[in-house]
Amino acid sequence: MIKSVTLENFMGYSKFDSKEFASVNVIIGKNDTGKTGLLKLLYCAAKTIDIYSKMSQNADVELKKLLAEKLLDIYQPGKKGLGELVSKITKEKLSVDIEFKHTRLNYEDRLHFTFGESTTNTIVDCQKSIKPISEYFRCLFIPAKEVLTSLKAIRATRDNLHMPGFDDTYLDLIRAIVIPTQKGNITEELKDVNRRLEELFEGQIEQQSDDDFLFKKGNTEFPMQLTAEGIKKIGILTTLIRNRQLNANSVLFFDEPETTLHPEAARELVEMLMLMAKSGIQIFLATHNYFVLKQLHLSARRDDVKTNCYLLSREKGKSVEYSVYDLKNEFPDNPISNEAIRMSDEEVKIDLGI
Repeated sequence: MIKSVTLENFMGYSKFDSKEFASVNVIIGKNDTGKTGLLKLLYCAAKTIDIYSKMSQNADVELKKLLAEKLLDIYQPGKKGLGELVSKITKEKLSVDIEFKHTRLNYEDRLHFTFGESTTNTIVDCQKSIKPISEYFRCLFIPAKEVLTSLKAIRATRDNLHMPGFDDTYLDLIRAIVIPTQKGNITEELKDVNRRLEELFEGQIEQQSDDDFLFKKGNTEFPMQLTAEGIKKIGILTTLIRNRQLNANSVLFFDEPETTLHPEAARELVEMLMLMAKSGIQIFLATHNYFVLKQLHLSARRDDVKTNCYLLSREKGKSVEYSVYDLKNEFPDNPISNEAIRMSDEEVKIDLGI
């Protein structure tokens, strides 16, 4: 769906250019290298097109107005507004050019916009419209923190009190989760994925009245407050599959999917993500976890799935640098693996009394 992107002067990046995103795209790097920021920007662009496509069916809407609102609600910058997203190093105008292509939905267009550090809440330099996309398109972002336990509190904070704190990646996900599921109403391409995810914890998340969720294992039911964090993480995916908010026409963004998961479950989750990619879903994820990264490499090799790995690095006071690798063909030297090696070397020195 997201074919390519060219960014200039965005947050810590002086430039980021990807000519061809793959079915699976993983972003790695140390803290403060802009992994989540990049995920959010791509999500914001795709979600804006989704919102614009739905709203433009019944009313005249301004693309640049929707885009500015979405950027503000996702990044929640301070008093200076959108200008805070402009690189503090270069201080040149931020520029974004994203190309979209969805063969199954017969969709192709691009989104381009720019603004400077004095911009607050209005984008002037942006196209007036974009080609609407099919109603079957879905765009989802799963943050690192789970949302099922605090679902009602997040909705009240944003929808009723209009308070910042939880950005739109949380609110959008909640709105997708609470859409009722229908028994047996799972898209054919994802039935096996859903079954294997639920088998991980021998149970499933079920929606009750008034947007309450519980975990059901056999004949025993557990409220979200007493349910393990890892189960809730997997439960979000199974819920989205069962209510068809995650389908074969989706783009899925996943920030640190390994959070709260045992390495065995994290590896199995990667296997499920690969199955999703083979069904047609495009996946973007950021990780700090060796097991996730290594399993992506093994699964990509075994299943012959092109998997782009974007390795980010940043020296103090300088812009983010990046390298791109195809995990199907190579496993790059990276900080995650290197840290594991350093720990092993330290253990050897201790054992030898060095």
